[in-house]
Amino acid sequence: MPAAGPAKRPAPASTPASTLSSTPGGVPEDVPPAERPLDPRAIARASLEASRNASLWWTAAGVALACLVALVAGTPAGAWTLSALLAAGAGVRAVRPEPGPVAWAVRSRALDVTVLCFLAVSIAVLAAILPTPES
Repeated sequence: MPAAGPAKRPAPASTPASTLSSTPGGVPEDVPPAERPLDPRAIARASLEASRNASLWWTAAGVALACLVALVAGTPAGAWTLSALLAAGAGVRAVRPEPGPVAWAVRSRALDVTVLCFLAVSIAVLAAILPTPES
């Protein structure tokens, strides 16, 4: 009968140095991005790079245009413009390769397109039933 004692464990395999320092903070590359610690400097750099992204500027210009149309031509026209912007965003998100435009790519492609189409149709329906003031 063997003696009862602590079981011997094999020594851990050494980790190559290349995987320890290949990412910022010494996190191994095999750790998924969602599980890596947040790096405030990387977040700040990404936010500064966002100002150079064309999709954010086109989206902001479309929203500004919808607001301007609503002020000049009336609320229904502004709602139709916003609905067209959402429909265009759904179309762009559907056809552009991954990762897609930053302003429109939030979740999976199918979910983004579905939500954008739903919002476009909803705002179009609201624009259609919105009463217009008599001039």
